Amino acid sequence: MRDSGQPEQDRILRSMELHSVEEEVDVTPAIMHKVRQIHQKKQGRNAGNRKKTLIIAMLTAILILSSISVYASQYLIQIKNKEGEVILSTIKPWKYSESEYNAKRIKETEEELSKRLKPGEQAVYYIKDLHMTPLVKEQPLNYFYRLTKHSNYQELAKEIEEKGAPVLQEPDYVPEGYRFDFGQIQIRNTPVWNTPEYQILVDELKAQAEKSDEEQGLFYKIVPWSEIAGTGMEYRKGENRIKFAAYAREKGSKAGVPTNQAVKIKVKGKEMILSASPSSPSRSLVWLSDSEEVLYIIMDDPKDPLSKDEFAKIAAGLVSE
Repeated sequence: MRDSGQPEQDRILRSMELHSVEEEVDVTPAIMHKVRQIHQKKQGRNAGNRKKTLIIAMLTAILILSSISVYASQYLIQIKNKEGEVILSTIKPWKYSESEYNAKRIKETEEELSKRLKPGEQAVYYIKDLHMTPLVKEQPLNYFYRLTKHSNYQELAKEIEEKGAPVLQEPDYVPEGYRFDFGQIQIRNTPVWNTPEYQILVDELKAQAEKSDEEQGLFYKIVPWSEIAGTGMEYRKGENRIKFAAYAREKGSKAGVPTNQAVKIKVKGKEMILSASPSSPSRSLVWLSDSEEVLYIIMDDPKDPLSKDEFAKIAAGLVSE
């Protein structure tokens, strides 16, 4: 939590960008170039006019310099101490809100990790950045798992078996034109803040960051994953997609389907809910496995919606006998 005694001024200053002060604008080269241009244009005149021409050129240069100086002063102001050191200055405005900047840095970091990690690897990472907000600093570690994206069902089925992921069978039927696009296994991470294990990782990665001269840096460690979240796959026809998912869940817990329009259908004796939601243009068909430990979902593409009968026909190939 934030120290209740911390001044409001400190909070405001922490939200500001701490850039180094820009160097003063040096327009001398540009002015002298302008003087030479004017002087060269007058070279064809007689020697008697050269002195007059030079005076005019110098006056013109002074006017240009004054104009540029006024323009520069509109955005660059510096206050120096007795030693000549800049202690206060204007800076370029910060263009991100706190949440936007945090999201931007996390996105950039995970894009970088996706290049460094092998498929199936997971890393815990720490971002060294003074501009990250206090909330991020209080929970400084994040987890990133690089998915293994399978291009055919056989590879997906192999990983399902190896990792004990929820089984998602290859459907017996999909509408004409749809083909398997990809499948993947997703893991679940629920780090417990302030546990000894978590604090060990925080201390280790922060120590690496403090030893580094980088003002902004990424520090991470490969760690094992422990829990499977689910299995997913997509079938594609051009730009249209049908999505399939099987999520692991605890038996006995209640599962909810957010919707404002739904009907109950029965497929091979299994009751299912076909629903539409105001938060998503797609419709979904949802049901539980007999063990109640897997939640299944089929989601259509609003640009190529499935009929009720098509939903049922697809689901029939996924329901265990």
